[in-house]
Amino acid sequence: MTQHAGYVTILMGANDACTSSPATMTPVDTFRSQFRQTLQTLDAGLPGSSRIFVASIPDVYHLWQIYHTDLLASLVWQTAGICQSLLATNRSEADRQAVRDRVIAFNTVLQQECANLATCRFDANTVFNYQFTRSQVSPLDYFHPSLSGQAALSHQTWPLTWWN
Repeated sequence: MTQHAGYVTILMGANDACTSSPATMTPVDTFRSQFRQTLQTLDAGLPGSSRIFVASIPDVYHLWQIYHTDLLASLVWQTAGICQSLLATNRSEADRQAVRDRVIAFNTVLQQECANLATCRFDANTVFNYQFTRSQVSPLDYFHPSLSGQAALSHQTWPLTWWN
């Protein structure tokens, strides 16, 4: 690495759970291997004073809970193919719980692997546990945080970073 970054924020995992179906989600062992390799690459290539912050994966099931009765949100999710493993209208509750369980497993991996590196901090599932509201979700895709959602997540995670 030639960038000499002093601070790296890692936001990963949602795309590993939000696939076309529950059957196509990334296996937990693969996720662990890829994240471990990422941390090893960063550890080997960053200057010694560099720090890494890892944010947990949001609870996408909560997104479904607050929007599943909204016809426009369902239409956008279907048309854009957003997180069909969980948000598709034909998913069962068991399917949705399987996706949520996978997100929880991925967050456990993020926590465990980050704990193996002295220069890494995990958010203690702060992002996952945050109970965002409808106004904190973008009306463009009913998936990503709106500006107020981004601000809320920033407010929640800031105290956990290396800057405090």
